Amino acid sequence: MKQHRSGHRASLPFHAFSSFNKKGGKAVDAVVRKRNQALDMYQEMATYEKIAECLDISPTTVVQYVARARQQGDVRANRPFKHRGRLQALQRRKAIREMKALGMSAREIAKQLGINVRLVQIRLKEATA
Repeated sequence: MKQHRSGHRASLPFHAFSSFNKKGGKAVDAVVRKRNQALDMYQEMATYEKIAECLDISPTTVVQYVARARQQGDVRANRPFKHRGRLQALQRRKAIREMKALGMSAREIAKQLGINVRLVQIRLKEATA
């Protein structure tokens, strides 16, 4: 390795520290793994902040991963709903219909799902309409 005038070793070239290997034109394996983990978590409706916390990266990095994946057509970057609450509501409606089909009462369904009895009644009425 080269020596500087001060007697210290020369620093490595920039591409040695980059997340994108300039010589090979490919992302470093560690970055690819984190990107894939982030996209998998995003697909499972995790928030940017939660993903960043779990993977010990910046939320901005997660946003960039998702944006780049969308541009490249990765299906993991597309969500059926923008907000997690809407997905949970859809899943709850489905669960209410399935439990009613099993013969459970509105009170039993509400207790099982941890929601108000009146909400169950409203959802059942919507399902029959």
